[in-house]
Amino acid sequence: MRIFGSVIWILFSAFIIVGGVVGCFTPLETLASFAILLPILLLIGGISECVYYFRIKSFNGSRILLLDGILSLLFAIIFFVSGVEFTSITLVYFVAFIVMFRGILALSYAFDMRTAQISSWGWILLFGILNILISMIFVIFPQIGGITIGIMISVLIILFGIALLLGWWSVLKIFR
Repeated sequence: MRIFGSVIWILFSAFIIVGGVVGCFTPLETLASFAILLPILLLIGGISECVYYFRIKSFNGSRILLLDGILSLLFAIIFFVSGVEFTSITLVYFVAFIVMFRGILALSYAFDMRTAQISSWGWILLFGILNILISMIFVIFPQIGGITIGIMISVLIILFGIALLLGWWSVLKIFR
């Protein structure tokens, strides 16, 4: 049974890695696949968070969990109703918004660091400006944003497959 389990684990890991590599060459299809899965993941996550809230509602901060669950369910419904194309485009603009927001924060941090006479403020300023420029490119050319996000998802899938292989190797060593 150990050999069978190891073979399945290795094959699954290899399948994940190959899928990630293929995704790097088909980033728009990867984004579209993620756009199909996203509402399902949001639905499952939202239901789980709402159910979990009722188990821990007496703890501080549990209302945030309920709010997150409700928002996840709301976005799941919006994405289910609107379709894959809307979800794909929304993902690009959402990522662009996050990148722009982080860029603006970096600008603020850079000027605070400059006032405090910290020498690396220029690097923070540069990366903040780059974030803002990249977000503008994503908004003006959403297909470039889609390709970039698709490649990022593919790389994450490859890293997940590698982590699975490392997990198999660790379990193998533990049970020897």
